[in-house]
Amino acid sequence: MIYRRCDQRASGTSGVIVAFSCLYRFFGSVICHPRRTVYEYLGIRMNRRIGAVSLITGFFLGWFLLPRFIGGRGFESSFGPLGVTRTSKEDFVIKGDHVTILSGAIHYFRVVPGYWNDRLLKLKAMGLNTVETLAQLLVHRTFSCYCFCSYIPWNMHEPIPGHYEFSGMLDVRHFIRLAQKLDLHVIIRPGPYICAEWDLGGLPGWLLHDPNMKLRTTHPPFLAAVERYFDRLFPILAPLQVSYGGPIIAFQVENEYTAYGNDSAYMQAVHDMMRQRGVVELLVTSDAGGLTDAASFLPPEVLLTVNFQSNPKKSLTSLQNVQPNKPLMVMEYWTGWFHHWNEPAPERSLNAAEAAEGLKTILSMKSSFNLYMFHGGTNFGFMNGANEDHQHSYLPTVTSYDYDAPLTEAGDVTDKYRMLREVIINNAPSSSVPNPLPDIPPDLPKAGYGVIDFSLYIPIVDTLNYLPEPVSLKYPVPMEMLPVNHGSGQSYGFIMYRTLVGNEAKEVTISKMKDHGVAMLNFAPIAKLTWFAKQSFLLPVVKDNSDQQVLDILVENCGRINYAKELESRKGILGEVLIDGIQHLSWKAYSMEFKYSFMTSIEGGGLWKRTPPPGNPGPALYKTSFIIKSHPQDTFADVTGWSKGVLFVNGVNVGRYWSVGPQKSLYIPAPLLRRGPNTLMIFEQHMPRTPQTITLHDLPNT
Repeated sequence: MIYRRCDQRASGTSGVIVAFSCLYRFFGSVICHPRRTVYEYLGIRMNRRIGAVSLITGFFLGWFLLPRFIGGRGFESSFGPLGVTRTSKEDFVIKGDHVTILSGAIHYFRVVPGYWNDRLLKLKAMGLNTVETLAQLLVHRTFSCYCFCSYIPWNMHEPIPGHYEFSGMLDVRHFIRLAQKLDLHVIIRPGPYICAEWDLGGLPGWLLHDPNMKLRTTHPPFLAAVERYFDRLFPILAPLQVSYGGPIIAFQVENEYTAYGNDSAYMQAVHDMMRQRGVVELLVTSDAGGLTDAASFLPPEVLLTVNFQSNPKKSLTSLQNVQPNKPLMVMEYWTGWFHHWNEPAPERSLNAAEAAEGLKTILSMKSSFNLYMFHGGTNFGFMNGANEDHQHSYLPTVTSYDYDAPLTEAGDVTDKYRMLREVIINNAPSSSVPNPLPDIPPDLPKAGYGVIDFSLYIPIVDTLNYLPEPVSLKYPVPMEMLPVNHGSGQSYGFIMYRTLVGNEAKEVTISKMKDHGVAMLNFAPIAKLTWFAKQSFLLPVVKDNSDQQVLDILVENCGRINYAKELESRKGILGEVLIDGIQHLSWKAYSMEFKYSFMTSIEGGGLWKRTPPPGNPGPALYKTSFIIKSHPQDTFADVTGWSKGVLFVNGVNVGRYWSVGPQKSLYIPAPLLRRGPNTLMIFEQHMPRTPQTITLHDLPNT
């Protein structure tokens, strides 16, 4: 096998966790009164003396004895699943109690941390719960426990190989602990692939720096990268399992793999990686179809779940036929749908009455469920995904991930929320819904800050001095192939290709390019460029005495496809550039990722100019500031009249806008604002609005 089956270190680590947990349960239950606990180790509270004894003994048993009994095999092959979350014929069993999982999906990476508590409280108030009995030796407590589900995006947590981010908006440990404080249970979907309408389905763009990369396979470099990432991720997650006093009751292995492939060795590899790194709870997978195929190549202990939006009886009956004598689980009951740019309406959606009727059917079949999405949030930055339609047209996803979910993008309660809540109250198992339900928290306040005038601008070519030195190239290459970011390539943003052409040059042809671009001659825009198709544009006649002219081609990565058979799609110029039919050589490439450090540097730079001249100034940054005199509140930036670009609030990229719609305003959560001066910057690729203003409203422009 090309992946580590279960080496001494992995077996020992898992053994320590298991032995430690068993000793804790005995000593902590029989000897320690729960109120006399004073500190946490691996998320478990215990008395200091008993904790020390348990730790030392557990380490000895786990590191030296258990791996020898296992004999180098995965834990499940000798003992079966080790956690306390299991399945019976019709139910999930958590610590001996039969429960129905009533869950909702929230993505922490799409919500600012200051609002995590608000969104989780609203989930709890909806009645999404599982009731369980927490049983320990000689100590029994019964309480209501709610449940939610979240993906984990690899590309956010490891933006550069070996550089990990688990703080701020990516502090997944804090998010899970916050859920635990609210008596929420958690289902974790760590991938490595997550789809989620997220760039490359959550896989890091730097994987594509390898020209031979094969994603979601047993390709050794791919599995090696997954293993390194899991080595950092699961020490955070494993101690938070319910077996060790945490809230995690289940993990998902990969995601919707039947829509991509049928490589049983790959699915076994991901499964084994998780078990080897201390996962002891229930493992599940999810698919929208191909359940028979999934059952044939999944490890036998993995529970199949199903995804759908309509006809729940048909989908659940199919699941029951493929997987008899197991509980039914809808991992994704699609409460709405997402939007693409230049698309008048989503491909499919679900009104409140339809969503309620579908949920009623799900509950009548005694199925557990997860609402996807309960709250969608926002595709901040450059992280939106994309799709291809049946004609292979490229469809990038908009910035808002509102999803027509029970909570809006800004976290407001909707009619769909109220109707689904009533269905849960009236149709879920009576033991699963607390009576009375918690009150629904109020919506957070919104404010309109009026018309904001952008009085300063700087052409994009004048920002190049704030970037690292350009990369010299023989011919253009995709952004992923640049030797930047410690040699791992560029994943997001824009790339500018620059070269010199002679005065006699007449026509430029680009054989292949992704996704959207602008061509400039001597810093003036001359052509708009678009994805995929071979395209040509004429060079204007230059009336000066220079022998050569500067040709710039600015290309935007509008978001990588997140759901397709072939994910290995790179961005930038992917083919030849011909000048009058001859391949042109000698280029420079500028990596333009618009990172926070770049934006703060450019904000204080001295190259800003007053009001651009009449006509099309080409790609440029526009800047302004405004003052908030009281506590900041959520607001919506109406960008009507601007063409295509990105909005930055106090240096933070809040997402893209595009005049083709359907999204017309960008959500700005209050935690990104501050009392006093606030700076707004827009990177506009084409024509700015006349006059150069935006309006901050207390409602989105729909």
